[in-house]
Amino acid sequence: MHQSLTEKIPKQPVLSIASFRKQENASVECVLDAGEVQYVNRGSLALALALQHMKLAPNDEVLIPAYHCVAMVEPVLWNGGNPRFYRIHEDTSLDMSDLESRVNQFSRAMIAPHYFGFHQNMEVIRQFCDRHQLVLIEDCAHAFFGSYAGRPLGYYGDYAIGSAWKFFPIDEGACLVSSKRDLSDACTTHGGLFSEFKSFSNTLEYALQYDRLGAVNPALRGLMRVKDRLWSVIKPETVQKPIHDLDSSAAGGMTGFDGSRVRISCSKWSRWVIGAVSRMRIVNNRRENYKKLLAGLGDLPGCRPLFGILPEEVVPHVFPLVMDDPEVVFPRLKRIGVPVIRFGEYLWGGMEKGLCHVSEDYSRRIFQFPCHQDLNDAELEWMIARIRELMLAVSSTSLTEGSAA
Repeated sequence: MHQSLTEKIPKQPVLSIASFRKQENASVECVLDAGEVQYVNRGSLALALALQHMKLAPNDEVLIPAYHCVAMVEPVLWNGGNPRFYRIHEDTSLDMSDLESRVNQFSRAMIAPHYFGFHQNMEVIRQFCDRHQLVLIEDCAHAFFGSYAGRPLGYYGDYAIGSAWKFFPIDEGACLVSSKRDLSDACTTHGGLFSEFKSFSNTLEYALQYDRLGAVNPALRGLMRVKDRLWSVIKPETVQKPIHDLDSSAAGGMTGFDGSRVRISCSKWSRWVIGAVSRMRIVNNRRENYKKLLAGLGDLPGCRPLFGILPEEVVPHVFPLVMDDPEVVFPRLKRIGVPVIRFGEYLWGGMEKGLCHVSEDYSRRIFQFPCHQDLNDAELEWMIARIRELMLAVSSTSLTEGSAA
């Protein structure tokens, strides 16, 4: 039997005419409104730029949550610093008692992520950093939109990083933001014509893959075939692989971090899309899709939603489910084409084993499913139906095997 690994529905936002349809009450704040902004290509580069800007010295320690992706660690090492890991709680809030025990004379900065778009208690974290004279890096890679205590996420950190490509229909793009520091000496430069063209063409190709461009799809497909032939001859070696194709399982979770690109801006094309599309549509659709996934998947055996309530101020990145039997479920999801995102699937190898059982457990068991604004009703219903069928079948098999034993 043929086993397709192709994702049947888009994992990330997809460019379409609908992307630009403005909605009422369009004044929606995001991390870009939290302070001064410098654009870069990816969130890991924004983090590296923040550490460089704060002049992280060799052997300075950066406090990093034990539940992390390696893109949070690589920039620290590139700047000569040492990662020091701290625990989280089961609701993904930071373990402040554990953090207190890990601060020492080498501690210089702390990374505080808003996992999957659900915010941390920034007042407590800000007070902790002020008390210990730590530079607070607010990680908004999963929380481009959303607020805390009336302020956009990203406002509370000395620095904030955001991953625009996770929320906008673009192929690349991230930002470094600060409400407290002058970023004029952290300026970035244009990546050049090849990077510009690649960003534009990758965005169009992803839209074509999922038939989002209507009547112009056939003509653009022909144009893309011509582009591919030309590109195979003239492309520079330095052009990055499309973000949509990145696989966290490659090389044990290594991201291919390239420090030479820290001062390279994202494309003008991506910046134009970020400014032109409807923010309100992004916020409304993501929240509605999350609620539909919660209603459709919240009662399944063999798994549970990580967050069973969607607060008013939260704009989710994804819909996270905690799986009882991830090794059985994951290959079956892949086989039927359900897109799965696995943040933290690979933890940094240098982290002490057993330091945080929650993080080690979640790195295996939390699967994230898309809830982005460009999923249509049919796609969302298809994904819910496939996940339900699979989880019910796995549960039935487990019960049968248990009875036989």
